[in-house]
Amino acid sequence: MALRSIQTVQNTHLFLALFISSVLLLAVSANTRYLTPLEGAIRFLAQPIVYIAHVPAYAKDAAASYVVSRDELHDQNDQLLKDVSRLNATLVELAQARTTIAQLRDALGYVEENRRNQVLSEIVQVNPNRQRQEVIINVGAEQGVQVDSGVLDPWGVYGRTVEVFSDTSRVLLLNDERHATPILLNRTRQYFIASGNGSDEPLTLDNVNLSSDIRIGDTVVTSGLGGVFPEGLVVGVVETVTDVVAESIKHVSVSPSAHLKAKSYLHVIAPVEQP
Repeated sequence: MALRSIQTVQNTHLFLALFISSVLLLAVSANTRYLTPLEGAIRFLAQPIVYIAHVPAYAKDAAASYVVSRDELHDQNDQLLKDVSRLNATLVELAQARTTIAQLRDALGYVEENRRNQVLSEIVQVNPNRQRQEVIINVGAEQGVQVDSGVLDPWGVYGRTVEVFSDTSRVLLLNDERHATPILLNRTRQYFIASGNGSDEPLTLDNVNLSSDIRIGDTVVTSGLGGVFPEGLVVGVVETVTDVVAESIKHVSVSPSAHLKAKSYLHVIAPVEQP
């Protein structure tokens, strides 16, 4: 018990001595420069200890920065993959568009020299008489249109001009009963005449011999005869073939490729010379 009392007194004295010494040192340091070298030496010796004490914090910050950087890289990589996918889809769409354009050019018998002689037009009036398949377009003599100029829509042969004014023209549609188009079968190169039968009716091939090689699905194109259309423009597709044995002929109907009831842009081509 006495030993504990002695230790307590010693500790108290040591605390008081340290406290007084600290106060004195602070007073001396504040009012004099005698301790400046000692302070510099203590700071120099303490720097490694301070640095070592901060190492865990530095390591933590570096690890957090590394994790954030990896997450950002993953996000950027995902975004790049999405961009590449979109670009690939766009390339596919462009390739499909090029293919479609090429098919349309083939279907319309596209030829560069014919294109230069085409005039773009729009339908401004439709003849209300169901017995007359006619429209009025917004180009005429001032734009170089002549009577018997062939007219195309984006899908095939549409008709021909039958009357031309200064800035308008009257067009007789392919399916009008008064319209006849010299054609040939693309597969066999046989020549025929395709006549219109009125609204909602397919075209008819005239005077087809019973021995003629015609099949359903055959493509029918312009022959170039008659001076209205150049050769090779799509007219339509054979829809039905019926043998009429008693008359030694075939009844052949052709579905027009042109969208005759659609309001679309039309191309008027200059009359071509007969071969």
